[in-house]
Amino acid sequence: MSSEKMKILEMIQEGKLTAAEGMDLLKAIEEGNSHKEASQISENMFIKKDILSGGERFLRVRVVGEKTLKVNVNVPLSLIHSASKLVVYAMSFIPADKRAELEMKGLDLHDIDVEGLARIIEESLDGKIVDVEVADPVEGRIKVEVYVD
Repeated sequence: MSSEKMKILEMIQEGKLTAAEGMDLLKAIEEGNSHKEASQISENMFIKKDILSGGERFLRVRVVGEKTLKVNVNVPLSLIHSASKLVVYAMSFIPADKRAELEMKGLDLHDIDVEGLARIIEESLDGKIVDVEVADPVEGRIKVEVYVD
């Protein structure tokens, strides 16, 4: 299978294209359209998707084995920001004795700026954050990617 077709299938798997949009691209390649024409179709689909989705950005985590996709998690950054507020609220329910125990171990919950971390992720990060490849004797090559787009 050509690298162009693999890229289209990956984009469908990542949720960047719908199955119908992917089929249109695959048909364009099969019918002999040039790579440039297929790229133009793809670019138009991304523009349309950004307009329809309001430009929502995602934190994406993918773990891909040599044979199969192991993990594919897509979290909207707006959800991370909202959840950070919930975490701050939830930390107030930790009993005082457990909080003191954590502080004795060097972890002061008041020092953790969960909302600030969510804001940094939402506003500053773009592209790959983590990209790791390992060779597992049973599973073969495994690739882990964490990125924002």
